[in-house]
Amino acid sequence: MRYPKNTILVVGQAKPSRGDAICQTHGEFYISLVLERDTGLILDAACNTILNVTAEFVREMLVGRRLDEDLAAMEADIRTRYFALTQKPLIACLKDAANRYRAAQSGESV
Repeated sequence: MRYPKNTILVVGQAKPSRGDAICQTHGEFYISLVLERDTGLILDAACNTILNVTAEFVREMLVGRRLDEDLAAMEADIRTRYFALTQKPLIACLKDAANRYRAAQSGESV
């Protein structure tokens, strides 16, 4: 099994700008995070970017960090390392995913 039973999948979404190819292709920008349920440790990440190198770059920035505890640091990294039209939507996706993770932790339905 690739992902152990103590993992969960959390998806964050945001609207990219109309000029971005992601908006034209997908309409929304999404990030999927596989997390350890108890710690929020990001084990895997994927997003619906147009180019594979972009998705891999995002994945490498996030994997190994904790969604709640490291959210501010991840946002700072995105602001200083990720220069694309989807910079703001990526940050918004992470914040949305963090909110969904907190809701899952407290037993709320999403």
